[in-house]
Amino acid sequence: MATRRVNGGTVRALREALGIKHADFARDVRVSTGYLSNIEQGRKQPSPAVTKRLADRLGVGMDAITYPVSDAA
Repeated sequence: MATRRVNGGTVRALREALGIKHADFARDVRVSTGYLSNIEQGRKQPSPAVTKRLADRLGVGMDAITYPVSDAA
């Protein structure tokens, strides 16, 4: 079974395309600006709840900002 991971670059690109400032976006999705930076740079993976808030604020489905990753080792 595959899990899904957030593509931080896509989150950033969509945010910038919508003209949303980094600090405003972080506030809107209720995360710190540092944590949002880590998400956008691929250093942190947000919880499903935060992923949903990111997608909702960007006006896209969760599939638009995530990609499947195999659980197989």
